[in-house]
Amino acid sequence: MEKRQALDPEKKETVVFEDETGFSLHPRLGRGWAKKGQRLRVATTSQHRQRINLFGWVAPLLGKKGLTRAVKGNTDGFLEVLKHIGKKLSGYDVWLYVDRASWHKGDRVSLFLESHTAIHLEYLPPYQPGLNPQERIWRQGRYEATRNVWFYDLESIFEKFSGTVSHWSTKKIKILCTI
Repeated sequence: MEKRQALDPEKKETVVFEDETGFSLHPRLGRGWAKKGQRLRVATTSQHRQRINLFGWVAPLLGKKGLTRAVKGNTDGFLEVLKHIGKKLSGYDVWLYVDRASWHKGDRVSLFLESHTAIHLEYLPPYQPGLNPQERIWRQGRYEATRNVWFYDLESIFEKFSGTVSHWSTKKIKILCTI
């Protein structure tokens, strides 16, 4: 990997971080109120087999973010998020930082990047999720949208999560990314 110099002030460039997450129908428990001497209970059918996979990205300096849904966390899903980033940040040279998951590499990804020269892919060091601000977006979104809630189906999880994060201001995104 070649060394990257500072962003050129003459060009419209930005740094973007991408990551994936998934949701099942098993509720995430957090703090909540219950009667003294009783435990907080959230109704559940506790289904782990079905899963919704999300690819998300954040441009901390711009305070922008994006979300795409995929059948699986794989190369097809990653290529879709690359297209999404290209559309949402057209006019920018994008320096995209991702983890070292297998679907972030390979011939299909290289071929896509050859024809989309405004996106430059860089890899974060292994086992360092704390370096990826998108992880903070996931954590806060889960906290606000899905904590202590039972969902009937995966579609309702997606609607609640995407609705929650879509209303976040640029300022909130920058604060979450510590910019």
